[in-house]
Amino acid sequence: MSYKTLRVMFEIRLRWSDKVSPEERDPGLGLWVPDTPHNRDKLSHATATGNRIFGYQSHWIEKRQA
Repeated sequence: MSYKTLRVMFEIRLRWSDKVSPEERDPGLGLWVPDTPHNRDKLSHATATGNRIFGYQSHWIEKRQA
């Protein structure tokens, strides 16, 4: 009997608090993308930038199972 490895796919997206006005939000950044090292790095950078501009915990990365 052989065992197969199951892989669970996750997706991530950038989220922001009500501190960020609708005019200042980038709608493309709220889309779900695969949780790859490249995408996580891009969203981590966007989160850090948003938190620096709008305040602590104004931006975060949300994760879900795809």
